[in-house]
Amino acid sequence: EQAGPVLGWTSAVAAYGAFIIPKVFGEQIKATTPEYALYGFAAFYIVCIAINWWFYLRKNAYVQNP
Repeated sequence: EQAGPVLGWTSAVAAYGAFIIPKVFGEQIKATTPEYALYGFAAFYIVCIAINWWFYLRKNAYVQNP
């Protein structure tokens, strides 16, 4: 019942990522500072890891890991 909307949402996010990442790298290469794109993506991934830890992996998490 929920598989369709979840699959659609996941596909949309993946398609957006496949579009935006090359655009960001392209702009940063034009500006001769491609390392800023890498720093930005690294910060994004760190925030994502922290959010996942907070909601799923810590001891008193909202969703308990089995």
